Amino acid sequence: MNDGVERGDRRRANGDEGAALVEFALVAVLLFTLVFGIITFGLLLSFKQDMTRAAAEGARAGAVAFPSSNAEGDARNATGTAVRAFGGSFSTTGCARLGMDCRILAPTILDPTSAPCLGDATHQCVTVELVYNYKDNPLYGDIPLISAFLPEFVTAKSVARVND
Repeated sequence: MNDGVERGDRRRANGDEGAALVEFALVAVLLFTLVFGIITFGLLLSFKQDMTRAAAEGARAGAVAFPSSNAEGDARNATGTAVRAFGGSFSTTGCARLGMDCRILAPTILDPTSAPCLGDATHQCVTVELVYNYKDNPLYGDIPLISAFLPEFVTAKSVARVND
C-alpha cells in the first residue's frame, strides 16, 4: 500500500500542469503595479496641469484688474472659480480646497509697489501659488507600492506683470 501512495506522489510531481498559472500570478503583480502606476501618474499630471491653469487665470485676473480694483481679491476669486471647476470638495469662497493652500501676492491700491516682479523691481507683478498636500489628501486613494513613489506636495505657480 505504501508503494501505491509513493507512485501516486511521483506521478503528481512529474507534470507541469499549473505552472503557467503560478508564473502568471508572479508576473501579474508586477504588471498590475506598473499599469496602475502609469494611470495614477497620468491622473496626477492632469491634476497638476489644472492647478497650473487655475494659478495662471488668477494671476491674469489680478494683473488686469489693478489698479482699478483690488488685484488680490480679483486674483483670489478667479483662482477659486478655476479650482472649483476641476472637481473635488471645495469651500464656497476663495480658492480653498481640502488640502490646497492658495498664496497670492499682489500690489494694493494703498501700496502699489508691494509686489515687485522677481528680477525686475521696476514693475509690479501678481503671483499666485497653489500648493496641494497630496500625501495627506490623495486624489484617488492610497494604492499599495505606488504611493511610496508619489510626491508629498503638488505645486503650481504663475506670475503676471501688471501693466503700467
